[in-house]
Amino acid sequence: MLPPWLILGGGIIGLEMGTVYSTLGARLDVVEMLDGLMQGADRDLVKIWQKMNAKRFDNIMLKTKTVSARALPEGIEVTFAPAEEGGTAPAPQVYDLVLQAVGRTPNGKKIAADKAGVAVTDRGFINVDIQMRTNVPHIFAIGDIVGQPMLAHKAVHEAHVAAEVIAGELQGNKELAAAAFNARVIPSVAYTDPEVAWVGLTEDQAKAQGIKVKKGLFPWTASGRAIANGRDEGVTKLLFDDSPEAHGHGKILGGGMVGTHAGDMIGEIALAIEMGADAVDIGKTIHPHPTLGESIGMAAEVAHGSCTDVPPARK
Repeated sequence: MLPPWLILGGGIIGLEMGTVYSTLGARLDVVEMLDGLMQGADRDLVKIWQKMNAKRFDNIMLKTKTVSARALPEGIEVTFAPAEEGGTAPAPQVYDLVLQAVGRTPNGKKIAADKAGVAVTDRGFINVDIQMRTNVPHIFAIGDIVGQPMLAHKAVHEAHVAAEVIAGELQGNKELAAAAFNARVIPSVAYTDPEVAWVGLTEDQAKAQGIKVKKGLFPWTASGRAIANGRDEGVTKLLFDDSPEAHGHGKILGGGMVGTHAGDMIGEIALAIEMGADAVDIGKTIHPHPTLGESIGMAAEVAHGSCTDVPPARK
């Protein structure tokens, strides 16, 4: 058993690394300034993840900030303070190791981009247009330095656009030169155990923005594959436009899931959003059985009211 460790930051990266270290035997505390872990994902999905991972953590300190850390012979003493006025914070504690996972800062001001005439924001980001072109026409930028979300799969698609535009202009190929980054949605995945994945509009965002949605929620306790795997804690959730203008056939706006291999399946929901699919489109697409992926079709059927794998919702 390893001595206790502290993770600064309850976001995706901190929790992913916490999953690794916990599996290797470390006891963990997590400190997070906000009121919940894994911000960005819907709270109902995170709640399932947190229930499954309760055994990994000795303490989860929310609405708490770290104010100091000093090395002592017996370890690293960390002092905490409440993140909100009037709150409380735990007493100083000593840890064997501390992982700093509170985020990153862009390095636009550290690479002397301004000497090439490239405009850099006060925070260090470099602004680009939809062709990934900076304010200097022959200089392009992609990836984390151009802004959120800081994800590798977003950066790869941005790089494709930049390369095609450059090649098109050099070759006189108008089709390539017209390439643009116009993705409607970009999926996010927490590679924890279980995984949490989401794309498009979340239920929390819909509530905050006053967007009326119809939800299709399929519990993995009704999934033969999840039951056979011994991992039926998950759920799949789809959100469809339920505004009067949709006339009961609203397109999918977002979706999320928590469970094993969630990250492997979220791409189907992203494609459905890009294609403007509705619940019938997704539900009537035949998914192989028994698979975890069929939970997406089942969730669409739940939203449509035609799912025979779960009892109908009480009215």
